[in-house]
Amino acid sequence: MKKLIAPYHGKLLRFFDKYSRSSWDAEELAQEVFCKMLKRNDLSEEQYPDSHLYTIAWSVLRDRARRERVRQKDMHVDYDEVAAEEGGFSPEQIVDGEQQYALFLATLNELPAKTRDVFLLSRYEGLTYTQIADHYGLSISSVEKHMMKALAQIKKTLTQQ
Repeated sequence: MKKLIAPYHGKLLRFFDKYSRSSWDAEELAQEVFCKMLKRNDLSEEQYPDSHLYTIAWSVLRDRARRERVRQKDMHVDYDEVAAEEGGFSPEQIVDGEQQYALFLATLNELPAKTRDVFLLSRYEGLTYTQIADHYGLSISSVEKHMMKALAQIKKTLTQQ
């Protein structure tokens, strides 16, 4: 296996450096490629030409992107100790935020059940319109209309405040 890893490790790191956020991610992704290769029982150097290795690498990248999209990793905010020490939010901002949240929940509860469910499945469960349409036996166009209705009502309510 070392004969296989040695020539490709640097190439894979450079490849993943282009498409990942950090060198740590690149190293982790390269490890994933080598793990996929190790899982094969009939492993030999001839089996893995450059093209096959890069096909595995692209697959690993796509899998990582899908996992992050489902977990909405790009929407997570890291805790910033410096900002927390600076005092954070004022009591007025906190009360205002709580009021807006309560208004949002009230608006959500006023929506028709199907519209509310479509909105929640899309925004909070991360399902695609196609998955929601299949779940409810609707057309994708109907799902889009429910989403537009929900978003318009929420926007209208929150901007009137």
